[in-house]
Amino acid sequence: MSRKNRAKGKREVATSEGFGFSPFESLEPEGLPQPLAPLPVSDPKPKKVNEQEQVGKGDRLEIRREKSGRGGKTVTTIAGFPKRINAPMRATLLKRMKMKLGTGGTWVGDCMELQGDKREEVFSWLSALGFKPIFAGG
Repeated sequence: MSRKNRAKGKREVATSEGFGFSPFESLEPEGLPQPLAPLPVSDPKPKKVNEQEQVGKGDRLEIRREKSGRGGKTVTTIAGFPKRINAPMRATLLKRMKMKLGTGGTWVGDCMELQGDKREEVFSWLSALGFKPIFAGG
């Protein structure tokens, strides 16, 4: 397609105003619905669990290092979380642990998996939360 053919389909746009011109300034607000009042916000951020708060009440957790069946990658698994720790609390616990350790991780069933060999760091972090972690496996 030549330049002459492309120029035929274009239209000239005349802008009399410079930078900062709003085409909506000339609209009349008559007939438009009134804006809704903002919803009252009681607590914009959910209450965070304090890191010093004892989440684990002496519960025993098993920390393992696994490598088999993972394509040669090392994974730290933590199993034995009690049923009283619900899904939102587990998600918060995992998120804080990932941020603290600087690694990725996920929940697989009732077992937390963290990327890499982080057993020592996980042990000290869980001990500070009130759990009784042990090293399981080899």
